[in-house]
Amino acid sequence: MPIKKKPLKLQYQKFFFVSSKSYAARPNLLFHKTSFDMLLYDALAPNPFVVRLFILERKGLELDIEKVDIMNLENRRLAYRTNVHPRGTLPALRLDNGHVLTEITAICEYLDEVAIGGTSLFGDNAVERAETRMWLRRMDIEIAHPVIEWYRNDSATIDFYKGNRIPAPEARTAQKVTINQYLNLLDDELEGKTFLCGDRFSAADVHFYGLMAMHEGMGAGWVNSPGRKNVTLYFNRMATRQATKDAMGEFGPKIDNRYG
Repeated sequence: MPIKKKPLKLQYQKFFFVSSKSYAARPNLLFHKTSFDMLLYDALAPNPFVVRLFILERKGLELDIEKVDIMNLENRRLAYRTNVHPRGTLPALRLDNGHVLTEITAICEYLDEVAIGGTSLFGDNAVERAETRMWLRRMDIEIAHPVIEWYRNDSATIDFYKGNRIPAPEARTAQKVTINQYLNLLDDELEGKTFLCGDRFSAADVHFYGLMAMHEGMGAGWVNSPGRKNVTLYFNRMATRQATKDAMGEFGPKIDNRYG
């Protein structure tokens, strides 16, 4: 007889109020929708949160939204991998010509360019754009991605990923030490600054904080240590922004913030 497994309560569920009704009401994803402007495949997870936050901060955008049930690995099923993204990751953005963009930085750069009006979050000139990408890259490779790997290396994630990732619990100690070293450096670099690029809010802030915000609630609260006062102040500034609060919840079937 097959052994019945108890459902795994993931840390994602501890951080978000996830309603199964939003998925049960629809049997199929809109993989073959024939008429839309842009279609964002979204989920309540760190990477999609970055794009939701970017959309709300950038403004001037109109998108259809399709929720993907990552709690039941809908993104790993054949339909999603065949019709949306072969790698089975989220988010993904289907353009009006049917082309699908993936990877959060690429998606955000595209949205930044097609947004109507407003201020670019990558910068208005060559120097600002270079500075934004410099800080985005630094935070990604030094802190954000290592925190993600630290989380994934927890053996408690095995049942959630169901063979899609192989955790290495023995790596977590060294990862945590290295991340803390870079957080200490960041604390020094934030002295006298409001955001990563000084007084200018940018896509680098969206990318970095967007990835960190969810992981704080998924066991990595130590990244926001009270001993690093500049990092704590930065995190607090980001957390109190209205766009951050709004991005924590689910989007409806459509978002249109072109006119305000």
